[in-house]
Amino acid sequence: MNRSKLILVTLIISLAINLVFIGGISYRISTFRDAPLRPFPPNISWAVRDLSEERQAELAPILDASNEEILPIRGEMFQTMRLVNELIRSDEFNAGELQAAFRELRNANNRYQELSHEQSIDLLSELTDEERRAAQEFTQRRGPRGGRNARRGRIGPEFGPGVGRPPPPLNF
Repeated sequence: MNRSKLILVTLIISLAINLVFIGGISYRISTFRDAPLRPFPPNISWAVRDLSEERQAELAPILDASNEEILPIRGEMFQTMRLVNELIRSDEFNAGELQAAFRELRNANNRYQELSHEQSIDLLSELTDEERRAAQEFTQRRGPRGGRNARRGRIGPEFGPGVGRPPPPLNF
């Protein structure tokens, strides 16, 4: 292969790679702007992630108590989701049982949301105006300062898989 053909092939490959990257970046930017706001994380520790360690320690008893109160309802919601998935996959499909399971899932979800909202209000009422603004900024930027690694430093005990993550999707 002569030199001019080698340069031409190299330029074509380079152009193709650049177009892929430019297209990918453009797509990401366009979909990021259109993405709806993310719901709050499943426990209320998000509200204190940007606060000082001392302030987080002061609020830890409130967070611990709220975790203990909400975990049974959260567990019930996951258990009901598993039942729904089992009923959907069942060889002997029963629409009535599935309808009842979905109803129970909605009820558990409503109880979970209601308690979560009450706990959020209780915790936010303990924060200063500046701390509430920091919590609101957390939701605006969709995560803690410093990106994913900052989440590893979250306070409060871990209660097993799923804490701090949204519930798994229903598998239809």
